[in-house]
Formats: sequence, C-alpha cells, structure tokens
Amino acid sequence: MIRPLEHPERAAQLIDLTGINYGNASPTDVDGFLEIRNKLFVFLEFKNQNAPPIGYGQRTALERVVDALHQSGKVSLAVIGQHNTAHTEIVNGAASKALAVRWEGKWINLEGQNFTVSDCSNRAYNYAFRKQDL
Repeated sequence: MIRPLEHPERAAQLIDLTGINYGNASPTDVDGFLEIRNKLFVFLEFKNQNAPPIGYGQRTALERVVDALHQSGKVSLAVIGQHNTAHTEIVNGAASKALAVRWEGKWINLEGQNFTVSDCSNRAYNYAFRKQDL
C-alpha cells in the first residue's frame, strides 16, 4: 500500500540554513531516511536523470554516516536513485532506478543493472531481519 504524503503542501517549502556553516562545511539534505528497530538504516537520495550527479559533499556525508553505522554493527545502506519525472509531478521513489548503493564501506555501481530503489531497500531489510545474503 502506498501511503500519501502527510503534508504535500510542505514539500515545496524551502528551509533557509544560512548561518549553519563551519568553514566550508554546510548542511545537506537527504530525500528519504528509514530506520527499523535500531537495526536497519536506509538513506535515500534521488536525482532527476537530467540533473547533475550527487555532489561531493552530499556523497561524502552519506558515506561517512553509513560507514559509521556499519562499523557500529548496524545494517546500513545509502541508495542513489534516478527518475525522469517532471518537476510538477510526484516522484515514485520505490520504482526509481537504483544507480548506486553504499554498502559495507564501498559504493557499488548499479547503472548497468535493473534494480529499483525498492529492490535495494528490500534486500537490505531481508539481510537485516532474515539474514539472507545480498
């Protein structure tokens, strides 16, 4: 079952983070985050197929948090998804193509494969709670 957005009118609301900078470090956003029973942590970032790829700062932030969680014994994953949805339409995140995942300390390129973001999340869930191999 797909749950509707609780407050779709807020999706376009911008948040000004000016003033929360430390040297050249500034806040980044994550498009989605899922935590289940303090065991599985999934970070989701989506890019339109015509947009530039994920930037260095955002990529590094995802790497570091996913790796830190992994090193602490948690199952953690970052998924970079791609869509071709018009900016006026709602993106189906689950069905978006998975371009890459951060898993066990490395990025795995999925561009030549046919994985969706949901496929990647489901595999991590199964690994975390059913101990199946990815």
